[in-house]
Amino acid sequence: KELLIECLEKNPSYFPLSEQFHTQTEPAYCGLSTLVMVLNALHIDPKRHWKGPWRWFHEDMLDCCVENEIVKQKGITLDEFVCLAACNGSIPQIYRILKDEDKKENDNNEGDEKDLTNVTLEEFREIVKASCLRLDYFLVASYHRGTLGQTGSGHFSPIAAYH
Repeated sequence: KELLIECLEKNPSYFPLSEQFHTQTEPAYCGLSTLVMVLNALHIDPKRHWKGPWRWFHEDMLDCCVENEIVKQKGITLDEFVCLAACNGSIPQIYRILKDEDKKENDNNEGDEKDLTNVTLEEFREIVKASCLRLDYFLVASYHRGTLGQTGSGHFSPIAAYH
């Protein structure tokens, strides 16, 4: 309990996301459900009604980049997630954690610009910590469940806190 209380005190992003918690309506809808939570937590107007007078995002409304029937069968890729986020009013940015063998190549890029898409694990942890302090920016993890010893394959999940 102490760990949870301490974590909640330091991570204001938890509450806007938890208020929008959405259980996926289809087994392959983890990406869509995550995006629904984030778009609603950001108070982005879907510019259409969900039910009655309510203007909230729902998975069925996220079909600008890939048809929902295809998502039901295959899920979505990270690129499709980014496309859906962008065409529904958010400004997504992708961060990919570099593998050890790729770090040197990224550090040696010519010019003064570092590739902001490819980050080290340490840089990613700092991005996670910073995102948990904000109410206008949310981070979504896309990962392979097998890495965590879970069943299934790819998964999307919003990150609401860091300890």
